[in-house]
Amino acid sequence: MKAILLVNMGGPSNLEDIRGYLSSIFNDPAILPLPGLLRKPLAGYISRKREPKVAERYRLIGGGSPLPGWTEKLSNLVALELNNPRNDIKVIHAFRYSSPMIENVISNLENNGIDEIILLPLFPHRTIAMTGSIEKETIRICERQNINLKCVPAWGNREEIISIWSEYIKREIEKISDDCFVLFVAHGIPLRDVKRGDDYPERVQETARSLGEKLPENVRRSLAFQSRVGPVKWTNPYLEDEIIRISKLSKNLVLAPLSFVSDCLETLYDLDIIASQLAKDAGFESVARVRVFNDDPRFAKALALIASEAA
Repeated sequence: MKAILLVNMGGPSNLEDIRGYLSSIFNDPAILPLPGLLRKPLAGYISRKREPKVAERYRLIGGGSPLPGWTEKLSNLVALELNNPRNDIKVIHAFRYSSPMIENVISNLENNGIDEIILLPLFPHRTIAMTGSIEKETIRICERQNINLKCVPAWGNREEIISIWSEYIKREIEKISDDCFVLFVAHGIPLRDVKRGDDYPERVQETARSLGEKLPENVRRSLAFQSRVGPVKWTNPYLEDEIIRISKLSKNLVLAPLSFVSDCLETLYDLDIIASQLAKDAGFESVARVRVFNDDPRFAKALALIASEAA
């Protein structure tokens, strides 16, 4: 029997879970590439130091991440799409850094007759760090439990996905004004990863081009990267710098996130609060943020198709 495993990064359900969530992130060698003896104590230190600031951000968006709830709803919708007599496929979900963890979810499958997993990372574009970490963890557990594994390729540039995304963007343009600037926003990665061969920026740029071609000709657009952390250089232009640069080009701004399947801290705080206020301070009269997929049935249908092809 096969199982489709949807995996996202995860998030703290409440303020009390934040330190453990941060510790799980920074204890991942894909995130903090150090030997375990150094990484573990450093992960604990970074988590303790960052916890108050991160807690305040989560407090401003309701006290916890909505991502786990959205992921569960999405998983149920994908299961409904695949629920027919021709399919004998179970749909489950897990997170890399919060409960339910990948290891626990797969361990529970042993008693359900699952002998093959189709791994579907919930990230439109593959990265060496995030998607790679999910793949390595899943491979490790599946090999230990003698379960066959297939990994679904990145799906952010598939036509089914581009079609849904473009509809979201056009909807916001119609609300705000045809005289607007669309700023595509992707999660950044350290430039050291790009130098190691990560083609993530190119795949994101491909998505931005495909979406741009579907917009009205008079709508200008560009791409920026958000969520830079630490002193190292990340993919650019940085979101803050690009907002300032384009503020002279239009009075209306549409922020279009490209990296997030579900609403999370990066959409509800980084874009809706911080970036939106920065844009208004820079002179934009109106700012709109394009929705993410969350539990859109059309998105669930597209994921079911993508996973079925891999299966």
